[in-house]
Amino acid sequence: MSDPLDEEQRKLLERYVAAFEGYDMAALTALLHEDAIMTMPPFDLWLTGHDDITGFMTTLGSACEGSRLIPVQVNGLPGFAQYKPDPETGGFTPWAVQVLEISDGGLTGFHFFLDTKRWFPLFDLPLHLEAESDEIEEGA
Repeated sequence: MSDPLDEEQRKLLERYVAAFEGYDMAALTALLHEDAIMTMPPFDLWLTGHDDITGFMTTLGSACEGSRLIPVQVNGLPGFAQYKPDPETGGFTPWAVQVLEISDGGLTGFHFFLDTKRWFPLFDLPLHLEAESDEIEEGA
């Protein structure tokens, strides 16, 4: 079990949520260490540094714009269930369980685990969010 988050770490995660949900790449990169890494299992994706990460997020990753994040804890690390907009239903569909690594006041890594049919039930997360849904209980 990890130590509880301190106030600085909680504020960092709040800024991360605001940057990610707002798809503000300048705000997101301000939270990252220069050598931060981003992975996306099961894909062979390993990005390092601001330019690689924002380059991906603004091109192939741009489908994540408008996502909702729900906090979860993953093996003692902070994380989020990510739901992408679902144009067919008007709501949000599961995309990833994000696991974040924090060190020295910034994010050193964030990892997007895409097997939502496997991971979301383990966290007791719904497999769909309605568009007007503003609140959800934090997962296990």
